[in-house]
Amino acid sequence: MTALATLLLGAAAWAAPGAPGGPVLACDVDAVRGAPEAADCYRRIAMTAADDATRAEALWRSGDLAGANAAFRQAVARDPDDATLRARWGRLFLDVYQDADAEALLREALDQDPDNVQALLGVAQLSLGRFEAGVRGHLARVLRREPRHPEANLLLARMRLELGQAAAVRTELGSLLDDGVLDGWLRLDAFALLAAADALDEVEPSPWTERALAVNGRFGDVHAVPGHHFVINRRYREAVASYERAVVVEPEHWAAHAELGINLLRVDRPADARRHLERAYAGDPYNPLTVNSLRLLDLLDAEFATVREPGVLMRAPRHQAAALAPEVLRLAGRAGRDMADRYGYRPSGPVVVELYEHHDDFAVRTAGLPGLGILGATFGDVVVMDGPAAKGIGDGFDWASALWHELGHVYTLGATGNRVSRWFSEGVSVMEEWRYGPTPTGSVPVSFLEALADDRLLPVAELDEGFLRPRYPQQIGISYVQAGLLCELIDVRFEGGLASMLTAYADGADTGEAIRRGLGVEPAALDAMFRGYLAQRFDGIVAALDEFQEKLRAAHAAAADARWADAVDAGRRAVALYPDYVAPDSAYVPLARAASELGDSIELDATLNRYFARGGRDPWALGRLAERHGAQDRADAEIEVLAVLSRTQPLDGGLHARLGDRLAAAGRHEQALEHFSVALGLDPHDRASAQLRLANAYHRLDRIEEAKRALLLALEIAPTYGPALDLLLTLNGTDQNGTDRDGPAHE
Repeated sequence: MTALATLLLGAAAWAAPGAPGGPVLACDVDAVRGAPEAADCYRRIAMTAADDATRAEALWRSGDLAGANAAFRQAVARDPDDATLRARWGRLFLDVYQDADAEALLREALDQDPDNVQALLGVAQLSLGRFEAGVRGHLARVLRREPRHPEANLLLARMRLELGQAAAVRTELGSLLDDGVLDGWLRLDAFALLAAADALDEVEPSPWTERALAVNGRFGDVHAVPGHHFVINRRYREAVASYERAVVVEPEHWAAHAELGINLLRVDRPADARRHLERAYAGDPYNPLTVNSLRLLDLLDAEFATVREPGVLMRAPRHQAAALAPEVLRLAGRAGRDMADRYGYRPSGPVVVELYEHHDDFAVRTAGLPGLGILGATFGDVVVMDGPAAKGIGDGFDWASALWHELGHVYTLGATGNRVSRWFSEGVSVMEEWRYGPTPTGSVPVSFLEALADDRLLPVAELDEGFLRPRYPQQIGISYVQAGLLCELIDVRFEGGLASMLTAYADGADTGEAIRRGLGVEPAALDAMFRGYLAQRFDGIVAALDEFQEKLRAAHAAAADARWADAVDAGRRAVALYPDYVAPDSAYVPLARAASELGDSIELDATLNRYFARGGRDPWALGRLAERHGAQDRADAEIEVLAVLSRTQPLDGGLHARLGDRLAAAGRHEQALEHFSVALGLDPHDRASAQLRLANAYHRLDRIEEAKRALLLALEIAPTYGPALDLLLTLNGTDQNGTDRDGPAHE
């Protein structure tokens, strides 16, 4: 998942410079032009106002948000039936990051007056910040009554610009400006949005920037708003440059300092990030993005270790780094060879991979807030993601496949200067997971099949909206699958088509033009080809989808109730209907459990092998399969399954030791050494035995001095440990006599 997709919870686009849309106060003209006397003017109004509502608005504009809150509370207590007053109070809460309180007040206002403009604008603003599709409906209710409503049109323009509709934004805002509909702060906000449209189209310098600064030389949003839209489009280095200009123009723009700090983190400049985040905190200690990001930097400094290899830099919790490094470095190295050739991009510096033990730490690293519902994010050449412990050891989280997905973004973003469309970058990464990643699979979720059956897939020209502004539950996940299948189709039907489309995106093409230039067809023609491709692959299961889901539920219910014969019957039918389905709720697992309980070894072996071959990764099922291979003396097959288990559960030291033993028995001592080293790094209970395993591996590889060091460490722990003493005597005799370097290894 690209960082863009991970920023669906993202920060507000810009800090409100006052209270646009509220009642006009005498000081507003001075404030809009940046005159310093405006603050004193607002304070005088607050002191002399005849009513609490006016006092609240003046305090809000002066920056005294706590005073404004108290004044609004008094005003609403005196006039509880005034929906507009309650809505304005709710919008104040949006300014202080209290979305839950804001939403409650705005909903109360709408309950009082369903057509209240301030309440509708407030919930639209809230929905816009959350990237919810509902923003359209809220704004439509305002615009039906007042088509030229200035603030509603500005919010609509912001949404459209986030969807890449720069031309429409220029037309709409240009008309409003020409007609004099926008004035005051709203006029400056329009200038900032138009400057953002120019920035995305690389019109530099933008005349709108000059116009805004001519009105107010301290209007930092004319740079901060383009910075926000660069972030939305994953262009983080350009975002950093925009926010840097914003804080030069307006040094006390605390939100811009915070966003600058967060984006400096995204481009791996932690020291610079800390400086701006601390500045933001000093000016606004209530911004949760700032507070959380500073705590995260403290965590990285105190508890993370760094492992470097040419082209790769890994950061992970210190107590996990040695266990995670081999697979991270291996996958990143393979991506650097394979994906670089496929997509024509080689990073100029190291690819940074950060793995987090706790999901909320990753979420803060990604978006500044906990509670993010994704597994990974990519910021150019920087990948951040949940580590294997974030989902709980033993739950089957295929973190290595998630890492491969994120590495795919490194190469599609890099190949296009971060200009690739959202759906295409996600689609390539999903395709990479399915086809080339550590867990190849053809399984797609039932939710996608349901959307296919109900004709809820988007045309390719609109597919980005499925990621940014989903219109129904699960649409984001469905869009991922649709994008992956589209990229599969392109890869199968158009030789070099994926790389050609990346070249077009790099040249500034939008999706339609990238399809025309890269594939030589119109988007509508690609949609038609895609429908045929989906019909060929999924018509059978879509036709039987109701029966498949019924049998799937029945298999799990029967297994839960220990009705093993029923679980076999239902599980067999579900597997026959959709053999590729290996999601966590796959029928293979209850079918295998039932076969095991019934002692049906033929059914058990067949089920587990089919499941594993199709990419199934349930820990119980793979553990059982490894046991079956071991019992049948199928050493290579057992090693293959244990290797997958050790990758999906890299923090299980016992599993690494077991795999190392099997590899050593097969004479694969270099690989055994890696797993013995990992097992030792995970602080096993019996460290003496772990050191002995390591010594044996070194001995077999003729690395005698390293073997001795491992033995001495074992004997420090257990001075009378016989096998370690025996091997040490053997090694010492070998050194003295110059013979028998291939003598027996001791277990």
